[in-house]
Amino acid sequence: MLPLADTISFFSPLQINCGRQALSHLPFELAARGLHAPLVLADGEKIGRRALDRVVDAFRASGMILGIYDRVPDEPAPDLIPVLAGMFRDGACDSLVVVGCGAVVDTAKCLNLSVSAYPASQGDSSPRMSPLVLVATPGGNGDEVTGYAFDGERRMSSTDLIPSLVIIDPAMMPMQDERGLVNGALLALVHAVEAFCDDGVGPSCHAYAHAAIRLIMQNLLTGLRSSSQRNQHRLAVVNGQVAAGSAFFAAGAGICHGLASRLKETTELPTGFLMAVLLPHLIEVAADVYTGRVGALLYSMAGSDSYAVTHDDLKVPRVIALVWEFFEALNAELDDPIPASLADAGITREQIDRVLSRYDGLAVEDAVKRIIDGALKGIPVMAE
Repeated sequence: MLPLADTISFFSPLQINCGRQALSHLPFELAARGLHAPLVLADGEKIGRRALDRVVDAFRASGMILGIYDRVPDEPAPDLIPVLAGMFRDGACDSLVVVGCGAVVDTAKCLNLSVSAYPASQGDSSPRMSPLVLVATPGGNGDEVTGYAFDGERRMSSTDLIPSLVIIDPAMMPMQDERGLVNGALLALVHAVEAFCDDGVGPSCHAYAHAAIRLIMQNLLTGLRSSSQRNQHRLAVVNGQVAAGSAFFAAGAGICHGLASRLKETTELPTGFLMAVLLPHLIEVAADVYTGRVGALLYSMAGSDSYAVTHDDLKVPRVIALVWEFFEALNAELDDPIPASLADAGITREQIDRVLSRYDGLAVEDAVKRIIDGALKGIPVMAE
């Protein structure tokens, strides 16, 4: 039995509605909250006209007044927020429905801050936020359901920014950008693994991370392949990303996240792919400190039977082997594969040294150097 940390804090107010009728029930969810005039935000080019039409169709018999802005760009646009705030107020809107992932959700969160009302009481400085509903699509990474938002200049953090409700419906799962789907899933997977390996976050966060790892690793491959069940597997991946986002917001950014964010300036490789290159080496380093916790990843990745029959000394090597096997199987489906090493990604030692120079603290620096050295060579750690 793994011990609990002395202090544990976990907060997730997010309601998740998932299934074939989840989208059609959205007007009822809003009405139950006393809401009747949502503003719908979307990047119409990214999600496609058919996906947006499905959202609009869900409201046709509701009698609600619907505002729509479907030209939200795929990059943060601070100048757009005042325009949208004017639409929200002029239309007497009382809630936000954001369709998609990435920058459009950041825009919705920033808009929500802009139109929120502050209480008159001096004793309460928290804004009264408008309810924010996320209609999820493939390609996200879990950040959509966190309290983080990026306005183009700053990364903000507040529990007030967490959506009230996320809708995950198989009707919204078709997509063309399979590389984007994989990138978001890999980013969410690494976030979940880092949260799971953290002994200080408590069992609730570990439970979310466990669910995320299992859903992503069991469904991402089949979500890429042509089959009648592909959308159902993508639905499971999106559920995994939502769980990963909740775990990530509770645990905070880990070493892989920090390194990949800095290394991103040296390469065109997507952030999720970079984090995947680092992941097996992070697991090896983490196992030196949290052997039991890292070994427990085998239960998440392979299930209870495999975990039960594997000797404790072999659990960590088996976890690392499973990660490499998962990446190899993904590469068989991708035109542009996950690199085996940072060198294969075109990142040089000189570039890495500049990144490492930004870290303070000897303990962290030693762990980072070990991860970087392994990722630079790209040699499977269980083979060394």
